[in-house]
Parts: sequence; structure tokens; C-alpha cells
Amino acid sequence: MCGITGFINPGWSRYHLEAMTDRLAHRGPDAKGYYEDDTCGLGLGHRRLSILDLSEAGNQPFFSRDGRYSMVFNGEVFNFREVASKYGIVQQTHTDSEVIIEAFAQRGVEAVHDFNGMFAIAIWDTQQKELYLIRDRFGVKPLLYYYDQKYFAFASELKALLSAGIPKEINHQSLQGYLYLEYIPGNESIIRNVYKLPPGHFLKISPGAAPVIRSYYSLLDKLNPFMKNISEEKALDEFEALLSSSVQLRQISDVPIGAFLSGGTDSSLICALFQKQNSQPINTFTIGFDVKEFDESAYANKVATHLHTAHRHFQLTDSDSIAIVDKLVNYYDEPFAAPSCLPSYLVCNKARSLATVALSGDGGDELFMGYGYYGLYKRLKKFYTRYPSFARNGIAGMMRLLNSRYQRASRLLQFQNNDDLFVNIWSQEQYMFTGDEIAVLTGKKFTNDILAGDWEKINSLNLEEEESISLFDINNYLSNNLLFKMDSASMANSLEVRTPYLDYRLVEFSVNLPLHYKIRGGTQKYLMKKLLEKYIPADLVYRTKWGFPAPVGDWLYKDLRYTIDQWLSKESIQRAGVFDEAVVKKWVKEFLAGKKYHYKRIWSMIVFQMWHHQYITGDAH
Repeated sequence: MCGITGFINPGWSRYHLEAMTDRLAHRGPDAKGYYEDDTCGLGLGHRRLSILDLSEAGNQPFFSRDGRYSMVFNGEVFNFREVASKYGIVQQTHTDSEVIIEAFAQRGVEAVHDFNGMFAIAIWDTQQKELYLIRDRFGVKPLLYYYDQKYFAFASELKALLSAGIPKEINHQSLQGYLYLEYIPGNESIIRNVYKLPPGHFLKISPGAAPVIRSYYSLLDKLNPFMKNISEEKALDEFEALLSSSVQLRQISDVPIGAFLSGGTDSSLICALFQKQNSQPINTFTIGFDVKEFDESAYANKVATHLHTAHRHFQLTDSDSIAIVDKLVNYYDEPFAAPSCLPSYLVCNKARSLATVALSGDGGDELFMGYGYYGLYKRLKKFYTRYPSFARNGIAGMMRLLNSRYQRASRLLQFQNNDDLFVNIWSQEQYMFTGDEIAVLTGKKFTNDILAGDWEKINSLNLEEEESISLFDINNYLSNNLLFKMDSASMANSLEVRTPYLDYRLVEFSVNLPLHYKIRGGTQKYLMKKLLEKYIPADLVYRTKWGFPAPVGDWLYKDLRYTIDQWLSKESIQRAGVFDEAVVKKWVKEFLAGKKYHYKRIWSMIVFQMWHHQYITGDAH
């Protein structure tokens, strides 16, 4: 696990390359390296977190044996020994880096189809003078690039690009997407001319030419209607075999390894298989909170006891979470309003004291439909079909006269149509702004173009509604929210996190399973829970899903009240010049008057203001 940077820009120098690379020191504290081709204005930079082959032989940039290719690489290709055998590569090191570049030297980008892992790869062809960037199938590893029709640069994180002095102009469509969803959606970033290389894509660019981006993988191409008749027994056996294989592959490491264990289905199943494959107790870790409604550590402890893991329980107080709020934008370098970013950072911080690698359960909810809005969407869609707009508005008006629960629910009835109803529901389930509210807040018309096209494409397929939502979540929420959150939190602590549920073999199998193996009789993640029954008692399997939040709404009334005064004051809003000060004042007044369900809207504005000060008006270094 590492940080990578680079550019093709005759106007930049070693100074820029070192500035970008040093900004990613947290991603790779063990070594750094550079490669330059002055004739093309090319630079490659690398920061290393040593995981495989801890010797200097594993340092990067890495060069092909024929001397043609130079590479910097972030991530892991877990099946590199299998790839080496297939390509006849006799390894001189014990790294996956060697296998990646030698396989590329033989087959070019086509070699990526044989890679099972998480990766962001940059390879420079010294003969053709071409730079290739390649991102893994589901976007586990980040890869951003800057292109302004003249200059090109890339990095693992936005802060590295900003360190090179690129223009800091806000992308207002991305800002609106953030206010709508709590994260930056799509393939653009919060900064104009900075883009995310889409998952499953590669980019090729030569000096003086525009980048060319191509897809090498799409999950939609893997849909298989012939799997719909698979028996439950066979489905369970194949699911266990694939997940077991994925967990086994992701144990490859020359440093200590462990696993997150929250006590929920996803992490418990990972830990069960992880422990089954090892004779000694595996390291598992969880964090607990003083706030009872947000603490499920007791379940994690029970699961660990049944699995006989070497479990560590870190008990945290409110003050532990509150203490890092002012530092959040150091870790998450795009505006990101998910309250779970706080416990995610803290659990990574604690885990790093025991291990350098950790397995996580990310992806399980998307594959097996673990979220509550699946049923809500179906109910509301029927409601929208049955009642015209004026009737829905009338009902919403009456609900606004009742208590806060009904006031919040009334927001779900005020959309114009059901064409993009699901995305609107997702926004309101996260307590975020509506499109109309965003337009007033920012003074710019709101358009939902970023996600609407993808939803329309997926929704047009011959799928059950729940299956469409699952694919949409994998394409959007998983990559740009969950994986961004975990990568940012873990790498801020120099911790590598691996995601067994996102092994592409398992993903392709799971998305093609019949719906009744995912949701049955009100039980979500049905097949996962059937498998988990083999390892822990049923009362630990079938319990209410908690999630991994933080009580930000309560804190904003007490310990974090100062953030409202500091970041949403008239002076602060005017200094940033992005939000309408009068509109912000209205939201703050309503929240402080008792409308607690506005807390995420308040929080999202605070986070943006903090981010803007850090990276735009302040010092991004």
C-alpha cells in the first residue's frame, strides 16, 4: 500500500515532484523514490508502505527487466504468484510489483484482466513515450488526475495535486452533489479540471496529447440470467468457497495482519472464515462508545469469544471523537459529511498499533442488499404513482404541522416525479439538502445530471427494483463514499485495509444470485446469514443492523457548538463566498430552535467551510 504521484508537464521540475510525493508521506512512511524523463517533462513519485518483501528490492519506481517500462503502483495484486506462473515470470523479488510490470511488458493493459486485487498503477513506456494509468475494477484504490487541456498530473490524493500549485477553482456541480449526497459523486472532483479515473478504466496519454480513457471492465457486462435457477444448497456452497478463497488470498503479508470486527454480519463472516483458515487466534479489533445507542461492541466481543480470536476492544469517549473533528479535513481532502468518518478514522488508528494490514467487511451491504431504503423506495414509488403532485404536497403540509418525525418524513413527498425518486430518497435518508434547497443555498440551479444518467441506464435493465438499486450502489455509493472513507481513514494511519467482499469473482457471483437469496421474508443478506449460522449462534446472526455512525446531532448542540459559531458565522460565510449567508442563518436558526433533523445539513456546511479554509483560502500544505 502506497502513495503515487506524477506528471507530464515541461514547466514543472523535481521541486514539484518532491512536493507532491512528500504530501503523501502518511500513505508510505517506509521509503520514497522518483523517476524522471526530462526530455518529455515526465516525473513519477512513490511513497512506500512495506507489506511484501520488506527489503529495498521492493522499493519503487520499479523497472521492467528489459528497461522499457517504469512503474509506480499503489495497492496489492493478491494472486501475483498465480499470474507469475501463467506468464512464465521467474521472480527475482518477493513483490507483486515485479509481476505486474513484467506481465504488462508481455501483454500491455490486457494483463490487468488477470489481476485479482486493489490497485492504482502508473506505467511509463520509455520507447513509445506513453503513460498508462490503471484503476482496479471497483475503485478500492483512488486515482485522481489533473488536465487543463495543456498540463497533466496524477496522484493518489487531491492534496498532492494541490501541493503542485494547480488552480484551486471550485467545481460547483460537484459541490451541489456533495450537498445532496454527503459525498462527491461521479468522476469529477471538488476542484475544476481534477477528475477521478473511473473504476475498471485505464488512461493513456503522451506528451502534447489529450488523455484517452477506456473501460476494461464493467459489472453490467457480467450479468447472467442463467444463474437464476441455482439451488440454495449450491448457492451457499459456492458463496462459501468464493469468500473463503478471497479471504485466503488477502492474508498474504510480511507484516502483522488482523481484521475489523463490529459484530455485524459482514465483519463477523469475514472473521469466521479468517479464523477457520488459521491455527492460531487471529487479531480482531473493535471500538466501543460511551453512548449506548451507538455502541455495539458487546456483540463484537461475543462473536470474538465464539470464534476464539485474539480480540482487542478499544473503548472510546465522546471526547476522543470530538478531538479529531478539527483535523478531519486533513484526512478527508474532499468535502465528506458522513459522520461515520469519525469512528472509521479512530478504529484505523487503534488497529495500527497492532497490525499493518486489516480485513474489512465493506461491500457486503451492496452485494446482499443490507440497507433499509430498498423497501422504502418500493413503497414510495407506489405512493407517487397513486397520488398526483398536489395531493402529495397537501399531505406533506399537514405532516409539517406534527412532530419532528413527521416533519422530516414530509420531505419525502415533495419531489416532482418518480423518475429519479430513488436518488432523492437516498439524499433524504441521509438528512441532506433537496435540489431546491441547494439552489437557494448556492445561488445556482441544481441539476442531478451526475447520477441521473447512471440510474436511468441501470433502471432500464430487465431487473428487479432491488437489483437495480444494488448495482447503482456498487457503481456510486461504494466507490465514492465507503471506499473513499476507508482509504482516507486507513492511509492517514499508514494502515492497509483489504476488502474480501470485493474480489471480482465473488462480486460477479453475488450480483447474479436470485433476489430471494438476498432478501427473504423481511430478512436482508439472507445467504450471508445462512452461512454465518455455521459459525456463531443464531441470536448473534439475526439482530437489528446498527451501522457505524457518530452522534453528531447531539454534539452540535453541546461540545461541537463552537463549530457552528466558528464556521457558519457571517464573517466565515462571507470570507469563503460560496453559500448565501442569509440562507445559512435560516438553517442554523431552525436547528438551534429544536429541529434536530437538520443536523446533517448543518454538519455538511461546517465540513465544507472547514475544507475551504484548509485547501482554498488557507494553506493546503
